[in-house]
Amino acid sequence: MKKIIYTIAIVLGLQGSVQAQNQQVTLHVPNSVKPLVEKLVAEYNKTNAEVDFLFKAGKAQAGEKNSLSIVSNAADGVNFARYAVLPVTAKESEAAGLIGRRLNAKRIKALFFVEDLFEDDEPTAAEQKIHIYTATGQESVSRFYAEHFDEAVADYRGKKISGDDSYLIVAVSHDPKGVTINSLSNIFDLESRQLKKDIALLPLDLDKQGEQVLADGQLDEILTLLEHARYSEIPVGNAAFAYDHSNALLNDFVQWVLANGTQYLHQYGLLTLPSKDLSLK
Repeated sequence: MKKIIYTIAIVLGLQGSVQAQNQQVTLHVPNSVKPLVEKLVAEYNKTNAEVDFLFKAGKAQAGEKNSLSIVSNAADGVNFARYAVLPVTAKESEAAGLIGRRLNAKRIKALFFVEDLFEDDEPTAAEQKIHIYTATGQESVSRFYAEHFDEAVADYRGKKISGDDSYLIVAVSHDPKGVTINSLSNIFDLESRQLKKDIALLPLDLDKQGEQVLADGQLDEILTLLEHARYSEIPVGNAAFAYDHSNALLNDFVQWVLANGTQYLHQYGLLTLPSKDLSLK
């Protein structure tokens, strides 16, 4: 009898271990949205405490169980937020003076990318003294910015930096002639809702309202503006969940985020999606 009880205990223990493993979700998340995802996980766990979330660096591996990644503009992903990218320089830098005018889409291309034989624009002599900083990472907004302007990442002018996009902010803050691009969550202090102390936005050639909102430099005003207006000078991309859509555990988390998590997007510098676009595919 003791042997039978012992055997049952082992079996139940193994079943519990397997069940616990099945309730663990591995998250592959870029640093720019990690604070948001940590908040989403904390809120989800208030009613789903049995699910254990593990943050892991790098891309998801083939065959990885219960794995969910956040990616940009994925055709087969589930969109849950949008992000905007703006050009910036150091506060009171020489770069802003070298540009000396508001940038429209055509001037942005001329400033950031090597000359295109089929384009009739190029940076001025003064603008050619500017140091352009972009990043090489697969999840960097530098890739999305290039795609938006129909350019290749290899065609960026200036210096390429490896690692997280936050390093671009550090680079230009130490270079009076430096200019870079970044998402709102890296440009703004999410507590004060103001631009980070060493950073200034480059002036863009928008309509009157858009120019005023950027000049004011208030994060929440910019988020509201870009949720209602589109500008070719300001790329806006989608942040999406990429995962196995047949996985019930992951579907439950994603569905919860779509229904309950969008209220936190502005807090972390992201734009909301139209309600019609918030659904599982």
